[in-house]
This record gives sequence, C-alpha cells and structure tokens, in this order.
Amino acid sequence: MKFSYNRNEFVANKLGNLNGDKVLDIGCRDEVFKKYLKGKFEYFGIDYNPEDKNFRDNHLNYNIEKGLPDFDHKFDIINALDVLEHLENIHEIFKQLFKKSNNTISIALPNMGYYKFRLNFLFRGEISGKYTFHNKKINDRHRWLPNYASIIDFVNTNVDKSWSFKKYEFVAERKRNFISYYIEKLLSKIFPSFFVYELIYIFKKKL
Repeated sequence: MKFSYNRNEFVANKLGNLNGDKVLDIGCRDEVFKKYLKGKFEYFGIDYNPEDKNFRDNHLNYNIEKGLPDFDHKFDIINALDVLEHLENIHEIFKQLFKKSNNTISIALPNMGYYKFRLNFLFRGEISGKYTFHNKKINDRHRWLPNYASIIDFVNTNVDKSWSFKKYEFVAERKRNFISYYIEKLLSKIFPSFFVYELIYIFKKKL
C-alpha cells in the first residue's frame, strides 16, 4: 500500500471512476495526469512550448496567457495543477475555468512559504529554479509568489459563487522515507504555513 501520492495521482483518486467525461488537462506536459485517471474518459491536453513544432493527437500547443481557447464544446473536468502561478493573467484565467467546465475543476497552487523553500533562500539565496533571475528570457517560470494565506484569499475572493469546493492540504510526496512524510503531515496540521507543500482545490458546480 502506498503511503504517499504525487499530486496527479492524488487528484485522480479524488475524481474517482469517470464515466465518459471530457477532460481538459492544462499544463499537461507529458500527460502524466492521464495515466492516473480511472474509468472511461476523453482526454485533451494543453501546454505551451514555442520551440515544440510536433503535432500530437489530443494535444494543443497554446499560450493561455491569451485566454483559454474556444472549443466547440465544454469539458466536464478541467485540471490545472501547478499552472496558475505561471500566468501573469492569473485572475482572469481562473475565472474562465468556471465558464469552460460543466461540473468539475481541479487546481493546485504551491505554498512558497514551505519550510524547504525558506531554507533554500536562507542558505543558498534562491527559492527554487522557477524564480531564478536568468540572464536570458525564459518562458517556464513562476510569475507569483503564493503562500498558504494568499492562496486561500485568492480562491475565496475569485471563486464563482455558483460552485462549491473542497480544499486539500497536500504534503510533499515521499517515495521511501515514510517517517518524514508522517512527521510533516502532523506538523502541517499545526503549522500549515510552514509544512503544507501546496494547496489543492476541487470545485464542483452546484446543482
């Protein structure tokens, strides 16, 4: 039995067995989320790499800073894990998710106040590679510095009120060291600003 899940597996388990659902995976990269989904579904992925000229079925190379693309139908489930913090246009894109989904949205936002990020900045002078001050322009970087409290405030302020949601305090995956995982899980209940790795939200449209 696994004691720890990665974020994609965690969300797929929360979604449960799908029944012909149309799934849009934003920021799909190598489509790892797809392999964890269960049941019957139609999958479509979006990611952006200006240097990738290869066409793949059910995959769109598209910069969503311009807004979510127009499809000829809505999706039942929209998944956007560790995506929104990459966008300058984060507030507008978040609101668009509710217009493009029929019933379910899942997002994840990293808590950059997590203790390992704090220690990295204290001892190494950088938080993570996504915040490095590169000497040349790069596309794949974070535009925001979300922390535990600001993520909660962002969602509570901008959520479509015709949707309900559940918040999950995700502890960093541990593939071998289950002791540190359970210690962090305990500490995350007491000091969430320091020990919650990221916040995962699953939104459901109210009936």
